[in-house]
Amino acid sequence: MGKNIGTVLILCLLPISILLSPYGSAAAVERITAQELNAKLCSAQVVILDLRDSELWEKSKIKIKCSRRVDPEDLSHWVVTLPFDKEIILYCCS
Repeated sequence: MGKNIGTVLILCLLPISILLSPYGSAAAVERITAQELNAKLCSAQVVILDLRDSELWEKSKIKIKCSRRVDPEDLSHWVVTLPFDKEIILYCCS
């Protein structure tokens, strides 16, 4: 039980750490509604990243259209591949 809480906490804090790191320039994490996300789906100007655990992601019947799953534990590998000229949306709910 404690491990699950720790994992959820890490997954929720990860987007904040990315945006406040040298890779991001946002001063605060902006939240969007489901309707706002729906309007941005599959846009060439948006990258949607799913940060869920691989096991949870594979078992899930619900995945955001046009999103890509990345391993939150492998941040240093994929964060450098993110485009700087696009909006990055991070999804971490399970």
